[in-house]
Amino acid sequence: MHNPMRTLLSAKTTLFGSTLMLGSARSAEIMARCGFDFLMVDMQHGPFDKATATDAIRALVPGPTTAIARVAENSPGAINDLLDAGAMGIVVPMVNSPEEAQAAVAAAFYPPKGVRSRGGSATAIHGDDYHAWANDEILLVVMLETARAVDRADEILAVPGVDMCLVGTSDLSLDIGCARDDDAIGEALARVAAAANRHGVGLGIGIGAVADTAKWQRFDPALYLISHDHGLLKTAGHHLADDLRRAVGR
Repeated sequence: MHNPMRTLLSAKTTLFGSTLMLGSARSAEIMARCGFDFLMVDMQHGPFDKATATDAIRALVPGPTTAIARVAENSPGAINDLLDAGAMGIVVPMVNSPEEAQAAVAAAFYPPKGVRSRGGSATAIHGDDYHAWANDEILLVVMLETARAVDRADEILAVPGVDMCLVGTSDLSLDIGCARDDDAIGEALARVAAAANRHGVGLGIGIGAVADTAKWQRFDPALYLISHDHGLLKTAGHHLADDLRRAVGR
C-alpha cells in the first residue's frame, strides 16, 4: 500500500486540497469527486465527532483523493482515533515547540518510531498488512501558526518523524497582528521555508484564494490548503442567487 500523497511529493508535484467542515460523509463523497489531491477532515473547527469523522474518512478511502485529518488537539487518543479510522495523514494544529512535535510523532507511529497502540480498525479498509507499512506511509503534518512557532521552526522541523509543516496564515496573522497579505507573513514564511529546506521537510501553506499562489510560489511549497466545503457551498450559492437576480431584473 502506498500513500498517494507521498508518491506525488516524491515526484516534486505540488499538491492541493481542501477541508471538510460540514460534518457530513455525503459532502466528503461529493468533494472527493472534485479533483483535489487530498481532503482534510477537520475536527478542530468542524462539527465532527469520532463517529462522523470516521464516516467521512471512509467515504474518501475508495476514491482517488487521499483522506487526511486534523485533530482538535495534540493528544495520543485523538491522533489514534483518526488513524484507526483510516486517515493516511494527520495534521496537528498549534505546534509551538520541538517537545510538542515529538509528542505528535510518538502518537502517530507504531514502535519503534512511536508508541501508537495497535488496533484492528484500520485493517478493515487498508488490509491485514496495514501495521507493516503504516509507519512508512502515514504523513505527519505539524502546523506552525504563531510567532513563537516561527521562531522555533528550526528546532521543530528537526524532529525525526515530522514529514511536513503547514503554515496557517490565518492564525499566524492574528498572532502577529497583521493582515493575511502583510509583508510580515511573507517574512515568516521565508523563515519557515528555509528551515523546512534545511531539514528535508515539506512546506505547506494555507491560502485564502487561488491568486495567493502567485505570491508564495517563490517558496516552492509542496502543498496548498484552500477553502472548505462550507465556504465553497456558500460561495456557489451566492453566485447562483446573484446570477438569477440579474437574469430576472431584480
